[in-house]
Formats: sequence, C-alpha cells, structure tokens
Amino acid sequence: MKSSYYRIDSYIEMYGMQRERKLARARQVRRQKSLIIIGVLITMAFISFFSVRAFADTGNTSDFFGTKQFKSVKIYCGDTVESIAEDNYCALYPSVGKYAQEIRKINHISEGEELIPGNYLVIPHFQTASGY
Repeated sequence: MKSSYYRIDSYIEMYGMQRERKLARARQVRRQKSLIIIGVLITMAFISFFSVRAFADTGNTSDFFGTKQFKSVKIYCGDTVESIAEDNYCALYPSVGKYAQEIRKINHISEGEELIPGNYLVIPHFQTASGY
C-alpha cells in the first residue's frame, strides 16, 4: 500500500508543478502584453508630438501665399530668361533679376546662353490654397 501512496503523492506534486508553470507562463504573457501596449502608446505619443511640431513649424510663405510649384513655359523667338521672368514675376522674389537667377539655376542655363525657340523652361510659381 505504501507504493500507491507514493504514486499519489508524486502525482499531486507533479500536478502542482504543472499548475505553477502554467501560472508563471500566464504572468509572463500578461507582462509581455502590457509591455507591448506601453510600447505602442509611447510610439503613438512620439508620432503625434512630432507630427504636431512638423505642422507647427511651416514657413510663413506657404501659409499666406500657398505652396511653391513648378510649371513649364514654351520659349518663343526673341525670348530671354529676363523677359520670361518679367512675364511670370511674383512679389515673393526681391527682384525680377533674382527670379531670373532662380530660373537659370533650375534649368542649368549660364548667364550668356541663348534660348532655343520651341524648347521649354521650368519656372517656379506659387499656388494658393484656393487655386488662384
């Protein structure tokens, strides 16, 4: 009879150890879930913080004047970079000369280079939020 008691004791002991392992695993899983949730919340906080800062740091020209965009302009006989700059000048540039310099820089045109009629130039312009 002693041998059957030993088996029962060992079975109870084995059952207790299994139960302890299950409880420990459940605690570990809960801890991992909570760490994942905390990580996700911290990540969301950083993303929202920096996205708000990015929108808050926009330049004052885009708020009032719109966004800087580019358009192409066809070159006709007798056109120069300065004449195209005068035709498309906007008040955001200090002078027509500065606007012409930017057109040259964008299109890789040197100071004395002639324009070929029929080609196109890329020029900057500002598009307002309303589209006008």
